[in-house]
Amino acid sequence: MRANLKTANLKSGDLPGDVTHHPYDAYGLPLMVEPASPALAKDPLAVQSWFAEHHRTLEALLPTYGGVVLRGFAIPDTMAFNAMIQCYDTDPNGYAGGLTPRKNIAGKVFEASRVPADQKIILHQEMGYLPSFPKMVAFYCLKPSETGGCTTIGDMRRFQKQIPANLLDAVHERGVLYRRNYRAPGPVSDPLVALFRREWTDVLQVETVEQAEEACRAVGCEAVWEDDGSLSMRYRSSGFVNHSVTGEEVWFAQVQGMHFNQARLAQNYDTLNKAFPGGRPRPIEILFGDGGDIPEDMVTPLYDILDRLAVNLPYEHGDFMLLDNIYTAHGRQPFTGSRDVQVGLVF
Repeated sequence: MRANLKTANLKSGDLPGDVTHHPYDAYGLPLMVEPASPALAKDPLAVQSWFAEHHRTLEALLPTYGGVVLRGFAIPDTMAFNAMIQCYDTDPNGYAGGLTPRKNIAGKVFEASRVPADQKIILHQEMGYLPSFPKMVAFYCLKPSETGGCTTIGDMRRFQKQIPANLLDAVHERGVLYRRNYRAPGPVSDPLVALFRREWTDVLQVETVEQAEEACRAVGCEAVWEDDGSLSMRYRSSGFVNHSVTGEEVWFAQVQGMHFNQARLAQNYDTLNKAFPGGRPRPIEILFGDGGDIPEDMVTPLYDILDRLAVNLPYEHGDFMLLDNIYTAHGRQPFTGSRDVQVGLVF
């Protein structure tokens, strides 16, 4: 993040007088910023100039508010969004090695995670399963859905205080191991395998075994070839990170989103458990750092905690949301109708 310890003490009153602002929920997440100047409401070039001048001030507010939403600004399309985030560094690997399919739309803009509309995306910190992850995530709404479809956000500092002590202490002591398994390229007879296990050539955007191993190394993962030709990507993490601005230690483990359990998988659990039995690498799973299973009863309480923390801000066309990826998790509500929400990952 481009802010530093000195600027981290900024408050919303440090924003310029050509905008108004107020916190969205009782805990201040996120800070809503709206134009008080006609030019900012009508002229995309004025908005781009304003953001280039003030983005550091907005970033410095993130440790306090967790996220900032620009609403009512003239950000009419993808190109305007891309022009605003040109000031940021992005991952040189693109989204290679990412958890879900996500294509590049233009410049530094990617589509949101390609997950079916009827499914909820659990609150998580972006790319926490890799050693290199975004410090911030920028969202842009080109088209809101008919119903639902909010980018759910949640305060990870409040979450950490409510994590059961047995899980928190165990992760502190043992860390976590992320293991993702991808099938060999080619047709498969089982539709579940085709649906839930992507080909490693697709995930890593490579063609050969040698290129796959190099791509794993590039994103900080160990490549393990299984006897069926599938590739397991492994990464061990402490489960915590220190915030780059405040130095505070924050929970950064995707236990709730990657653990194989009944509460997360719901009606799909029995089917997936049969297709991907224990003892073999599953498409996505998280273990303790020493390879031991994380007991399901440690994980189940997390989902109620996350639901209580969830903030769902309905999108409007042109919304631009900047989130602190350490302090603020994000997810997605199920939705109906078409929805076009785009993402920029800031490293």
